[in-house]
Amino acid sequence: MGLTSGVFAALLIAAAVGAVAGAVVLWPRVRGPRPLRVAARVGMIVLCQVTAIFVVMATVNNQYGFYASWDDLLGHANSGGKDRPVAHASPTPAVPDYRVKFAAYSQGFERATVHGWDSGTKGDVIVWLPPQYGKPEFAHTRFPVIEVLHGIPGTPHSFLRGMRLGRIMQDQITAGRAEPAILVLPTITPDRVNTGCADVEGKSKVETWLTDDVVQTISHNFRTLPAPRGWAVMGISTGGYCAARLALAHPDTFAAGAALAPDDPSKGVRSPLWLARTTRPDVRLLVESSLQDPESPPKFADWITGAAQSPTEVSILRLSNGGHNWNTWGRMFPEAFTWVSARLEAPRAVPLAPSAAP
Repeated sequence: MGLTSGVFAALLIAAAVGAVAGAVVLWPRVRGPRPLRVAARVGMIVLCQVTAIFVVMATVNNQYGFYASWDDLLGHANSGGKDRPVAHASPTPAVPDYRVKFAAYSQGFERATVHGWDSGTKGDVIVWLPPQYGKPEFAHTRFPVIEVLHGIPGTPHSFLRGMRLGRIMQDQITAGRAEPAILVLPTITPDRVNTGCADVEGKSKVETWLTDDVVQTISHNFRTLPAPRGWAVMGISTGGYCAARLALAHPDTFAAGAALAPDDPSKGVRSPLWLARTTRPDVRLLVESSLQDPESPPKFADWITGAAQSPTEVSILRLSNGGHNWNTWGRMFPEAFTWVSARLEAPRAVPLAPSAAP
């Protein structure tokens, strides 16, 4: 039974209602010595409170998508459901095999566990293909790619609970505000550690995972345009911080980046602010924030804008209201998709080296 399933939520509600009903019925019927009666009634109160708390926790989790599964909640979402050491010791094969079987998942997305040949890790990657991808007239067309990075706590699966990301993108495509693009949702914590999407010795090579392993895997399994003009990265909260950082650090991979409500850009290893101040990548960056978001105030965008130097270009979008939550991020994504799409190559036929891409 899934953590976010309707059946689980219904069972929790039934348990809470049953606990209250049971307390009402049994309260006057408790017998025995006074200490025993007091203990029994206190137990009834505690049971009612605990079941009510579980209902509230499940409701909030389903609304905001903090945890998408039991493995996610228990910290096993990206390691096959069990603890394991960081896998850097395995020898890399002479010719890495990037072929992966993506299986139907939910809301039109496909999912696979991807092995990182260069990072030495593995994690979940979820992919959404635009409807045009499967049409006969587009059989020889390659599409731009947008990596979409989740926040922490969270996993790629959180996007499917917190918002209907594929529907948002499809609406933008249908309205002519965005070109058809492949959405790629990789985990940013393949070793269950937050490095700010940097390679940190002894912890995790997340930067290599996101900019090399994920890119290579998607390129070999789908019809994608070449980097950098065909690739962008965007994200929310910690994922927004990562999007800014990776776009500035890897202009050879991403032509554009969009940071939605990013974490403090002045903190971390090779932070976005440090990169904007000390490098001059030919990349386009969007920073989107809400005036009411205390965790990602508009000044973060001002810092990056003030530090960036030509040819780097930074654009700013601001919402007048909304906090640091899925409701606000869902309102940010339509404009962000439009902005990113305008800075990527449109789908086109392009000869590339043979790959496993269908």
